[in-house]
Amino acid sequence: MSPSETLDLLVDLLALPCVTGEEGPIADWLAARYAAEAVQRVGHSLVVGEHDPERPSVLLVGHTDVVPPTEEDRVPRRVDGRVVGRGASDMKSGLAVAMACFEDAALRAESPYALRLVAYAGEEGPHDGNELGDVLAACGELAEADLAIVLEPTDLEVQLGCLGALNAHVTVAGRAAHAARPWQGDSAVSRALPLLGDLADLEPLDVDVDGLRYREVLSATQVWTDNARNVIPPTLNLNLNYRFSPCRSVDEAIAHLTSIVDGRGQVRIVDAAPSALPHRSAPLVERFVAAAEAPVAPKQAWTDVARFTSVGVPALNYGPGLTAQAHQAGEWVPEGNVAEALAVLRAFLAGATASPRP
Repeated sequence: MSPSETLDLLVDLLALPCVTGEEGPIADWLAARYAAEAVQRVGHSLVVGEHDPERPSVLLVGHTDVVPPTEEDRVPRRVDGRVVGRGASDMKSGLAVAMACFEDAALRAESPYALRLVAYAGEEGPHDGNELGDVLAACGELAEADLAIVLEPTDLEVQLGCLGALNAHVTVAGRAAHAARPWQGDSAVSRALPLLGDLADLEPLDVDVDGLRYREVLSATQVWTDNARNVIPPTLNLNLNYRFSPCRSVDEAIAHLTSIVDGRGQVRIVDAAPSALPHRSAPLVERFVAAAEAPVAPKQAWTDVARFTSVGVPALNYGPGLTAQAHQAGEWVPEGNVAEALAVLRAFLAGATASPRP
């Protein structure tokens, strides 16, 4: 598939309805497109291609869902060297590049790697609704893969590993009173001020892993009370969002967050997603970096590379999308980025230096 044909495919993908929770139509479309291939379907997610124990296995991975469109990107189109449409950067352009490589019969036949396409639903929604976890559980042989390339938007950087993500609700207790007689109560807002001050003073913590600098950050992202306007609040609630480095486990992240709160509120963990080590010295990660000839950076966010590394599969983030365009009104991706990512992926997949499995 040529770069121009890949751009046409991207426009086709953008035209398919696939807001999170509504991925049935795009899953059906993909299943029909790959009817001649071996297809495993899990919910609205698909794994295309056969397991080949004779060659190192590379997974080309993209999610199919998008956030709700806006009027500026509801109609996909190509204009002035850009492809505009909801999901153009996050991450239909990456999915189009993955599909273009997978559908290249000559590349698949000559590649030293066995290629499989993983197109999964639910990435943009709650962590528990992400179907990639179900796919990995149902298709156990995926854990034998030698590399997973997740084509999230990376501005054509090779982004290794990822931060873990943790949300916790912290409830600070006070005592209610009538707002006309506040001295009869104990405002939870006032009691929470020292904790909020400490959170505001926290500096990012730089953590070096395999020569890559990840930045740990802990932020209060929501603050609310549940009282009427004429009542001194008996409780104040905070949502704390903690992005932690690959050096910490989820349990260690919870312990660190709890130590920051230091007994000044009741902590309840809402959700948690593990971090992922960069696996910079994994053989196929090294080969991809060499083939890409692109900047290498840490992933200062959470992505599904963590799901792959949790089952022992080295994984990396690389895609044509622009991180600054993700979820923006009028979302777009440069046509040149799609062509560049396609060339990089093909160069890696055609590489003659891969060694066979022992």
